[in-house]
Amino acid sequence: MDFTELTSVDAVIAYVKTFGVMAPLVAFGLFVVQAALPVFPYIILAAAGGILFGFKMGFLLSWSGALVGATLAYWVCRLLAAEWAERKLKQRFGYDVNRTDGRLAFWSIVLARIVPVIPTPIINAVAAVGGVSFWNFFFSSAIGKIPSAVLYTGLGLALFRTRDVKLALIIIAAIIALAVGGRYFAKDRFFKTPSRHP
Repeated sequence: MDFTELTSVDAVIAYVKTFGVMAPLVAFGLFVVQAALPVFPYIILAAAGGILFGFKMGFLLSWSGALVGATLAYWVCRLLAAEWAERKLKQRFGYDVNRTDGRLAFWSIVLARIVPVIPTPIINAVAAVGGVSFWNFFFSSAIGKIPSAVLYTGLGLALFRTRDVKLALIIIAAIIALAVGGRYFAKDRFFKTPSRHP
């Protein structure tokens, strides 16, 4: 099946169901693919996972699959392009990736994962070639992926299984608040304009 056909929750559910007892493994594989190369929306996949397997299993599959996919993408980028990127950054901008601030990198990745603005492949690639250590990347990604996995899996259940419109609206509001709050936090924390003194 062409992955580009998985554009709706119903399509994902119908596709995954065809694998019978292997369905959880297939769903996990789809999350891995989506995290490494997002050819279909994460929210649709997570919602379908919640409906098919329940909240707990749906969350576990969406979170762990996305983390494995991001980890694979990180290593591919690091092995193929890290040395080249390190040389280019030093030559063009005088930036030494070995001096990357680990704490700043950690919280930047957490925030980028939580706020759905920066595409996942960009986060993976920048971390891999930008001097972020693997364990820093892994744990920050693990933390940052929790809110979206919880919210999107819950949203799928609220909208499609229980038909709980009120809960769905609360979850949507939480997603919006998280995105807006994260954006303002990032702006104030990481992109603060230095004050000018006369």
